[in-house]
Amino acid sequence: MTRLRLLAAALVLCAPGALAGRLEISLRVPLEPLRQAIGAQLAASKATPNVIYREGPCRYLNLEKPSLEAVDGRLRLVGPGSAALGVELFGNCQNAASWKGSMELTFVPQIDNAGRLRLRIVDSKLTDARGGAALGFIWELSRRYVHPRLQRFSYDLGASREALASIVRGAAPPQHAVELEAAVKQLQVLGPRVEAKAVVVPVAIELPDAWLSAPAATANVALPVAPLTEAELDALEKALQPWDAFLLYSIKQVALDSENTALRKRLFTLLLESRYRLTEILSGDAPAAGDPLRELFVDAWEELRAILADGQRDGALDASLLRYAAFIDAGDALLALDRAAPGLGMALSSDGLRQIARSLRPGAAGDPLAYDWAADPQLRQLFGVEEIPDSEPPPLPPTRSWLDLFVARTYAAEPGAEKALDRWLPRRDELDAYETRIDRLLKKTAAAELQRGSLAAPYDNIYRSMVPTTALIESCWRQYAMRGGKVSYLRSGSGSIGIMQINQIVWRGFYQLERLRWDTAYNARAGAQILMRYVKDYAIPYAEKSGDPNNVPRAAYAVYNAGPRAVGRFDKEKKHPREQRVDEHLWTLYQGIASGGHADLRTCDVSTAAASR
Repeated sequence: MTRLRLLAAALVLCAPGALAGRLEISLRVPLEPLRQAIGAQLAASKATPNVIYREGPCRYLNLEKPSLEAVDGRLRLVGPGSAALGVELFGNCQNAASWKGSMELTFVPQIDNAGRLRLRIVDSKLTDARGGAALGFIWELSRRYVHPRLQRFSYDLGASREALASIVRGAAPPQHAVELEAAVKQLQVLGPRVEAKAVVVPVAIELPDAWLSAPAATANVALPVAPLTEAELDALEKALQPWDAFLLYSIKQVALDSENTALRKRLFTLLLESRYRLTEILSGDAPAAGDPLRELFVDAWEELRAILADGQRDGALDASLLRYAAFIDAGDALLALDRAAPGLGMALSSDGLRQIARSLRPGAAGDPLAYDWAADPQLRQLFGVEEIPDSEPPPLPPTRSWLDLFVARTYAAEPGAEKALDRWLPRRDELDAYETRIDRLLKKTAAAELQRGSLAAPYDNIYRSMVPTTALIESCWRQYAMRGGKVSYLRSGSGSIGIMQINQIVWRGFYQLERLRWDTAYNARAGAQILMRYVKDYAIPYAEKSGDPNNVPRAAYAVYNAGPRAVGRFDKEKKHPREQRVDEHLWTLYQGIASGGHADLRTCDVSTAAASR
């Protein structure tokens, strides 16, 4: 339904016979700030917002905290009020008439020639406490002061309109900039409509006919695509950084506005999904058709918009905030333009993204698109990602297994064992010793994370086996590789690093990048923490829905490998061949580890014979 509402509200292409190429985008004025503006217009002064009229102690008209709601396409203002018409004699009021009850006014919003929102009164009434009509004197007092003030009321849409036009203008590629500028200058403000939570003012732009159809496709000839060079990969990564910075900033600002757990989980899932998608583009696993920045925006916007709309509807976010309306309007405008004018070839510029981001926190210092690799404590706190402790044995109590106690005590007796792994790229004759140390590190790491994460049976044992299995399929238990004749950290083409192949883009802001690269134990702990989150948030819910606990390891690794939307990929009828090979390989390794097998780093497989060494 969200998509249908978006298409209906933000994009209208006229039917044949009407004006061809008309794009309608929307300005939204939430009812709460509109209510506040109407209240300020009715008040006699800012110092007394509830007083409409007062002349001494015996002549007054008050309206207390009125509400504004949408009713049958109109606006209705209702609030408790009181009034008196009298004179003061010997210190007492002698009232000719008095009233205490409810004031109700009904309006139709209109747009004047200057593009301002105004209100036309279609009904007004005063009722007493029993629901009867107020006395005529009081009614006349109300009409004398209330109606003229409301007729003078106007709500300026100019700043919002100009901001929206600026964002649309910035979406034109260079070859069409002049044409889009001309179209924007001719935009028309149309008649408003009343929705449940806002007054919506459509703004129409006439588009050139040539933009209404996508360019003719070139001949479909399959050409081999060469992998990107390291320099090309770095250039593409830098080109996509504005999008990641925009999404992270937007998600963080919304999370700062709400402590609602469900809303924050949806925001975090969206961040992961978008970043996994970005890494797929960088690795060539999912090449973008055309502009990858535009594709990332289109892919994520509707979900971000739905999160905001649902949060406002459910009370997790303040529905009255104008900045949310401005943010949604700007994103909707770009999405509507992209759909209405495929021949334009919409381009998302850093400046355009920056404008949209700033609408979420007007006046905030700093650049919302600043790109920083440093860990952000506030970001970790918002999304419940604990800081990785320094290398140390896990606390002994409480233990969930004799293995936890054994591993902890073994490592306590080997000070410096973890640091000895750093920059160790084992020769073939060192593999047995290396396997033993890494095996202990991974078991210790899983035990420590279980003490913090507390998984119930059978998921605790599944997780205990998943940590070494994930490290084996990801890196063959290696943190380092030779590069340019020197020992360097292991890195994939998409930016995944170290023994747990933690993607530095997906987890930017949550972990210390240099430690992920050069500290084996830190990388293992971060990967175990990520895996625990994936088991809890995605794999267990999926397995419980399917009724099969054996789906947990496969679902957890599917998310680890490709993000939350991949959670059930192993269970599809039609599977991607590469993904199917990866899932089947994971399942084979997991079963081997879970049944007591040991990793064989000579083959990167699991061998039961290794147990005798």
